[in-house]
Amino acid sequence: MIDKYLISTCLFIIDEFNDRFKGISKEKTKEIADTEFTEADLVVRLGYPFKQMANFNMQGTDRDIVVKQKDFIIEVKYLRNFNSYSESSKKKNKTYRSNKTIWEDAFEKDYSWLCNEIKNGKKGNRAFVIGWFNAVNSFSELMQLGESRGCMPEINKERIQLFPFLKYNPQTNKTKDITYAYNRDFKEYSIHIEGHNYEVNCMFLGNSEDIFHFAIYF
Repeated sequence: MIDKYLISTCLFIIDEFNDRFKGISKEKTKEIADTEFTEADLVVRLGYPFKQMANFNMQGTDRDIVVKQKDFIIEVKYLRNFNSYSESSKKKNKTYRSNKTIWEDAFEKDYSWLCNEIKNGKKGNRAFVIGWFNAVNSFSELMQLGESRGCMPEINKERIQLFPFLKYNPQTNKTKDITYAYNRDFKEYSIHIEGHNYEVNCMFLGNSEDIFHFAIYF
């Protein structure tokens, strides 16, 4: 049930950004994504259709969007890059925005919360939404999908199974070769919760021409 509200809202947001960023270069879009747009901006947009029914908690102490009248709770994560202060950047006296949020904070913590909520009978009333600008060459530049850190680690198979909208080259098995399977857009996929007879559903929204992408877990 909660997915019906979120799908339509996400599609409106994608349309908004397609219009707003029309004619803007990918480099400029990336700069805005990393330095101007925030997770709070995304939370407010996702909660807007609920109007006065929604409570927003964006201080890290509670869930992002709570709609008590419908028993809805939504966790939101906005993916972007942060400044890198590596030795190579220091030597060049340049700052690169290449760092990403660690796996636990970017995905694992909220996904585990959703799994626990589903196991407790709240499927259809809980959701975890991740959103990001389509301004990088690979999703792996925003999400830690490798077995280790570094520029070209091997893919962590357990992690990538949680993103059914991604594909990769099994011959190389490198995160740099991860791409979007755009033919899986707007389709519902099931992810088994290990050790339990429950599933998380996932839907990816976005195509190669869209400025913004979403993945909804519910």
